[in-house]
Amino acid sequence: MENNTGMNTYQRLVVRLHELGMIDRRTADEQVASTAAWGEPRPERRAQELAGVLDECGVAVRAHGEDVDFAESAYESVLRNAARIIGGAVTVTGVELVGEIGDTRELRFKVNGVAKSWWIDQPSDDYLDLGAIELGIGDLEPGGADPRVFHPVPADETCGDDLHLLATPAQAAALREEFGLRIRVCDADGAVVQEV
Repeated sequence: MENNTGMNTYQRLVVRLHELGMIDRRTADEQVASTAAWGEPRPERRAQELAGVLDECGVAVRAHGEDVDFAESAYESVLRNAARIIGGAVTVTGVELVGEIGDTRELRFKVNGVAKSWWIDQPSDDYLDLGAIELGIGDLEPGGADPRVFHPVPADETCGDDLHLLATPAQAAALREEFGLRIRVCDADGAVVQEV
């Protein structure tokens, strides 16, 4: 990886993710190269545009804020992406959205064989309940000796995509402070300690 002088802000964020131990050298080099031609983020959308790098680098899960084709498969995608970025410590199976559209529904699934469920406010099959995802995503955290938890990175616009950053509390706090990212920093138990 080259020296970060002369890099744009997106590239500097990638380098910092590597320095914090959140991504490996190969991913960092690829992302520095792919963002080389990008300009600087627009001041009015800086935090949101930089947050996209977290998704591109595979350290955050995206929950789509606009319409989706089918809610059940969209929830399954969120759950499986969370398991993927954790790196093998968590498996998700048996995802099923139960109940009638237009009513409160139940999202059932298993994490490492243990049954879990989230209550979903589902007025339509076209949208996700972002609040339910934020409240429940801790069910997928690796736990044990792995200190990483999910930190919400809410969209700064209506119908924008929310992100959930998988990081230690110290890593999340550093990214928030150094790059002005809209991260709700959580402690090791998943409780928010720094609001947006």
